[in-house]
Amino acid sequence: MIGSNTIPLSYRLRAGVRVEEDAGGWRAVCELPLAVMRVNLAAARLLELTREGCAVQDLAAALSVDQERILLLCERFRSRGLLEVDLMPAGIAGASAAPPSVTVIVPTKDRADELDDCLTALFALDYPGERLEVIVVDDGSTDGTAGVAHRHPCVYLANDRNRGQSYSRNAGARIASGEILAFIDSDCVPSVEWLSDLVPFFSWSKIAAVGGFVAGYHADSRLDRYEQVASSLNMGGRMILMTDDRSMSYVPTCNLLVRRDVYRAEGGLREEMRVGEDVDLCWRLRGAGWNLVYSPTGTVWHRHRNRLSEMLRRRAAYGTSEALLHGLHPEKRKTMPVRLLPLLTAGLVAAGVLGLEPRLLPLALMPVVADGVRATLRLTREGAGVRVSRVWFSVVRGHLSFLYSVAFHLVRYYLLVLVAAGFVVPGFWVLAAAALLYVVTVDVSAKRPRLAFPVYLWFSLAEHMAYQAGVVAGCVRKRSFRSYLLRFARTANPERADSTPNSAPPPISLRKAASGS
Repeated sequence: MIGSNTIPLSYRLRAGVRVEEDAGGWRAVCELPLAVMRVNLAAARLLELTREGCAVQDLAAALSVDQERILLLCERFRSRGLLEVDLMPAGIAGASAAPPSVTVIVPTKDRADELDDCLTALFALDYPGERLEVIVVDDGSTDGTAGVAHRHPCVYLANDRNRGQSYSRNAGARIASGEILAFIDSDCVPSVEWLSDLVPFFSWSKIAAVGGFVAGYHADSRLDRYEQVASSLNMGGRMILMTDDRSMSYVPTCNLLVRRDVYRAEGGLREEMRVGEDVDLCWRLRGAGWNLVYSPTGTVWHRHRNRLSEMLRRRAAYGTSEALLHGLHPEKRKTMPVRLLPLLTAGLVAAGVLGLEPRLLPLALMPVVADGVRATLRLTREGAGVRVSRVWFSVVRGHLSFLYSVAFHLVRYYLLVLVAAGFVVPGFWVLAAAALLYVVTVDVSAKRPRLAFPVYLWFSLAEHMAYQAGVVAGCVRKRSFRSYLLRFARTANPERADSTPNSAPPPISLRKAASGS
């Protein structure tokens, strides 16, 4: 299984998506998110094959195209909201009777009780016991950690002194016998299906690492409930395929599986890094040509820091890693996708707020109206049969989404600057408050935390300020503010309201892909 070339994914056409033929050829229509795309006959056939769900390997066989090209096309369709993706069932994926051997590495320090819970859960996994090895690396504990480890059938290593989690993980990896290294923190408890959910991804030989979902263990306090939805370890509910070296995505080491031989070849984690080491590892793996996957399955429950001061210190520490990471990976830059009309909307809103001039705010509706009229006319000419109300809803949502991106970036990286600037120009205080309120309103609406709005607002403000202070401190320490550099990229409407032949790239086609088969 670990060395095959099968891509263990299956795609399904989303409910409500239409694939239809007209005088101009074939097109795919999705109303939410709004996408109207011209496709050729082969791509239309691919979409029809996924109506009831179809594995990548079966699509490749049916269309005489190699699996990786099929994957790229399916991912493009998924980015437009036409397809959903899932891991193939093990039997269909062709898993062997003997799955790959796995070594679970648990670094720990002074967490005896939590380690006991972690190890108890690890030895209750539904993964074959004869294919499982567990190594505990004690990083200088002074409690009963050693005794807890010896009560379980695991390998116990003890560092000569406190050396950090990266050193501890590397120490475990050096003696690991498993083909797959599975990293988990001692304050985490894995689900019974943790490994059986994530290991099947390694049936694709180009996958070097897989990360799973990190959930909050506690839900008692208000901070616990905030961390359940806003923790930086929570990567969301959507599968992410990291096949593009420009991607800044990563998976945290508290729930990370990686091929042992690849991990060793890349030198493991940088032991001098106490934060950001997981980001660095993922970026190095991508730079070496490997693919990574984040799956919203394979859950581990993490005991987040439930004291506000501890949480804020950790967020600040995360922030300090940005300057170091961008120094190690100068090719990486944050990307802001922009379109002219949404950018104009954001600019007019900012000008009205900053200048304390409410009369400018109605002008921000003009780009929205222009975008809506343009999209409606184009889709009407296309004859796609999309309701006008849906077009306008999509256009408005696209502008609001871009406004959120801008506001979040301001809050995440410039809130302290805006507050300081407000002593000179009071409009900056209003701009900072408006951006924060908008970001929090959208987050609360999307994440639905079990918290009152003012409580979520307070935690969010404190977190952003702490992270931002860490970023600035890290930049000053490294004497480089490179992490603040942005790359701007033109893109289609986030809601694809005008993804028609008049404005989109050439029609999606399988011709080039098929030519090499």
